[in-house]
Amino acid sequence: MLDLHFIKEVEDYVRELFKAKLGNEVLYHTIKHTIDVVDAVEVIGKAESISENDSEILLIAAWFHDTGHFHCCTGHEEQSTMYAKEFLEKYFYPSEKIEQILDCIRATKIPQNPTNKLEEIICDADLLHLGEKNIKERGDLLREEFELRGIKKLSDIEWMNHSIAFFNQHHFFTEYAKKNYGLQKEKNLEIMKEYLDILIKSENEK
Repeated sequence: MLDLHFIKEVEDYVRELFKAKLGNEVLYHTIKHTIDVVDAVEVIGKAESISENDSEILLIAAWFHDTGHFHCCTGHEEQSTMYAKEFLEKYFYPSEKIEQILDCIRATKIPQNPTNKLEEIICDADLLHLGEKNIKERGDLLREEFELRGIKKLSDIEWMNHSIAFFNQHHFFTEYAKKNYGLQKEKNLEIMKEYLDILIKSENEK
C-alpha cells in the first residue's frame, strides 16, 4: 500500500535539501525539474498499471534522483543514491526496496539503459521534456547551466549539433511516452535541424 505520509516526509526532506544546498549556477536541475519528474512518474506509472508498492519506489527515486547535483555533474547519480540511502536507512526502510530505489536513480544516467519497467518509467519521466513544446526554453536553461558550472561553453552551432546528437541517441521506453510524446519529440528534432541549417548558412555568409 502506498504510504502517502512517508512520501510527504521524503518530499519535505528533499525540498529542504534544495533550499540549503543548491547553488545559484544550477538553472535547469532545480526543484522544479524534480517536481516535474515526480509528477511524470506518477502519470506514467498509472498508465503502465504499476502497483502501489512500485509507485512508492518510483516516487521516492524521483524525489532523490538529482540531489547529487548539489556537489557534482558527471556521476551525480551515485551521489544522489547516497542521499537517498542515508535518509531511507534512518527510517529503517526495507533494504530490498532501498536497492530498487537506488537502481532507479542509477538508471537515469545518460545514456539511459533501464533493465526493468520501473527503471523505464523514471528514465522516460526524467527526459519527458524532449517531447514537449517548450524544449527551447529548457535547452537554454541547460546550456546556461553548463556554462556557469564550467562543464562546457558551446557556440550556437556547437550547441545545436550537441542537442541533435542527444535527440538521435535517445528513445522513449514506455508505451505511454512513445504515444504521447514521441511525435512532438520528432517535431522538435526537425525544428532543431532546420535551425542548424540557418545557423550554418549564416556563418558561411560572413
